[in-house]
Amino acid sequence: MLARDIEHLRVSFAKDRGQAKAGKLILRNEHASETYTTEVIANMIKEEAHGRFESRHAIPGHVQQGGTPSPMDRCRAIRLAVRCIEFLEGVAGKSKGDAVTDWTDCVVIGIKGASVVFGSMEKVEKEETNWKDRRPKDESWLELKTIVDTLSGRPKPGDCCDSCGRRV
Repeated sequence: MLARDIEHLRVSFAKDRGQAKAGKLILRNEHASETYTTEVIANMIKEEAHGRFESRHAIPGHVQQGGTPSPMDRCRAIRLAVRCIEFLEGVAGKSKGDAVTDWTDCVVIGIKGASVVFGSMEKVEKEETNWKDRRPKDESWLELKTIVDTLSGRPKPGDCCDSCGRRV
């Protein structure tokens, strides 16, 4: 299957002459394969590219604050990634001076209620963040936590975690 995927990328890049400057983003589940790690796949793609395009890998897991991502976490990540790409497309071509003078070109992304929103980093930092607990000041979703945990299969406090054998 990996060979087929690499062939698809080879054909896709052969058709793309760079006019659209459209990159490719490959998402990989952390449990997909112990052999074909993210770095191995990125290196295979780079090798097959023969210099026609570059391949990089990134593993954002180190910024997570613990645990296996729930289905909601995964959906949220996709929503945020799509909006970030749309944002970058919207500011492409602006000069550095324009970016510095326009607060919308230096933003933080988040979810408020059901909406993905961009906000001024200064406002988020000073007005919307509980720094002591490292949480937002307004957690509108908190009353849904028990339902989300149940649907995602997260163990309840005091339950034994089958995968590691420790108390959670």
